[in-house]
Amino acid sequence: MDGTAGMRVLHESVLAASEVLGESLEAAFTLGSLAHGGFATLVSDVDIALVLANLSADTDSDIDKISSLVKARYPGTFAERLSIFWTDWEGVFRGTGSLGRLPAVDRRDLIESGRLLHGTDRRTQATSPDTHELVINGAEFAVGKFDAQYLAVVRNPGRLLAEGVRATTKVVLFPVRFMYTLSTERIGRNDEAAAWYSRTGAAPALAQAALMWRRQGIDNPGHAQLLLSEHLVPMYLEFFDAYIEAVTAVGRADLTRELQQRRARLAATPKET
Repeated sequence: MDGTAGMRVLHESVLAASEVLGESLEAAFTLGSLAHGGFATLVSDVDIALVLANLSADTDSDIDKISSLVKARYPGTFAERLSIFWTDWEGVFRGTGSLGRLPAVDRRDLIESGRLLHGTDRRTQATSPDTHELVINGAEFAVGKFDAQYLAVVRNPGRLLAEGVRATTKVVLFPVRFMYTLSTERIGRNDEAAAWYSRTGAAPALAQAALMWRRQGIDNPGHAQLLLSEHLVPMYLEFFDAYIEAVTAVGRADLTRELQQRRARLAATPKET
């Protein structure tokens, strides 16, 4: 699990951000597995959070420029996995608005585990997202991510495996990580979330296999397909049930309806192999 190449991408990202943003770049932090451990060379993203003096409607295009510069200067797998989050200090302290990109779970990761790469660290002034914010954020993520196309892949293990080990492990571990956060109010790091799910979840064998695939790849596609065919849909139904209950309890009927619709679509779609 050598993160050297990932750290090189982060270094290039800070340089590119400094060029594009100038003095507006007040800080940069490593997030995710390169910050708190668990980086897997085969599959892990390279996560960075940029803290800007000001956000505007043009910030999105600046972020695109930064990403393009990094890919041009350090082409390859790890640059393609670069995931940039951005906000201002107010967004770090209390949550970002529509002009930033720092979901509640990633904001908590930044506050708890982010590693300063550039600038000044002012995180001592930040208030970590509460349970309500994490629940709503997780539900909104599911509503946005788990569309009809995504759920069709969940129903089709052969198609999922054809997309590769990175796509496969992400699809398996997404619900595990989010259920872990819902239950424990902690960041859903893959190893910890899978260990928790192996004790409490309905499909522990699949979660454990996904951890192994992250580290070693999928050396037995036939067995992997059997595991996915048997366990992936029940895992997602378990996820939907948990979040439907949680958002109903906090009075978000709109999110409850959206999640129920996605659950019904997944349950009704014929399973493929």
